[in-house]
Amino acid sequence: MNLPNKLTITRLLLAVPFIYFLENSPGNLIYKIIALVIFAVASITDFFDGYLARKHNLVTDFGKIMDPLADKILVISALVVMVSIDYIPSWMSIVVIFREFLISGIRMIVASKGEVIGAIKLGKYKTTSQMIVIMILIIFGKKYDTILNINNALMLIPVVLTIWSGLEYIKITKHHFLEEN
Repeated sequence: MNLPNKLTITRLLLAVPFIYFLENSPGNLIYKIIALVIFAVASITDFFDGYLARKHNLVTDFGKIMDPLADKILVISALVVMVSIDYIPSWMSIVVIFREFLISGIRMIVASKGEVIGAIKLGKYKTTSQMIVIMILIIFGKKYDTILNINNALMLIPVVLTIWSGLEYIKITKHHFLEEN
């Protein structure tokens, strides 16, 4: 197993302690900091696994599939916990989760036809915005009590990019679903 794939697996494994510390972070600065550090390290592995894979020609089908999956698990974990601790409204989390499952399903169908769809640039922007906003919310987020608050305003950026990138994936892959079988 090459280094980029090991970094992807590391990101998957870091989701577990991250969830624990984030879930227990309200009112506990130490847990907030630990959750932030774990999430930041996991997020950095996302950059480096792709960078190293491309730079050293270590791109694999495993990496093309597992890298976005690891991102999804990390981000979805954060969003679910943030809903449970009242940092963001559930609809924002549901929009992101719906898109992630939809695109994963499309990727699986396309893969069954012998093609692996890697991440598109807009999808990378979406993931980056999600990770940045999640880190900001870990430290500065607080329970929201109105629809007009900083948590929601920040989350709108990744929510819009999530929808937009999802539509782009559908456009890129629609020919797989319009073909006669």
